[in-house]
Amino acid sequence: MDVEIDVSAIDGLGSLTVVDIRTEQEVLAELLPCDHVHIPMDRLLNHPQLLQADQTYVLVCAAGMRTLFAAAELRKIGYESVYSLKGGLPSLKR
Repeated sequence: MDVEIDVSAIDGLGSLTVVDIRTEQEVLAELLPCDHVHIPMDRLLNHPQLLQADQTYVLVCAAGMRTLFAAAELRKIGYESVYSLKGGLPSLKR
């Protein structure tokens, strides 16, 4: 399956965790409109063990570019069920 996922396909993934990889400043400026955990991208990439390799995650950032990179990097090291939300935060508001 592609690394990038459309918001309309999220329900098809089953049980998952949304991970906000934006900076602290971005999070303070605008919260995600759903349940999530916050792990800034640099911390996540330096400590991928913060995620469980057998779980499903959808990464969210402001526009979807950082999550595309982060999800691809995590997949390279064995995190097969990590996805980048296409369009980022704005797609969650539709």
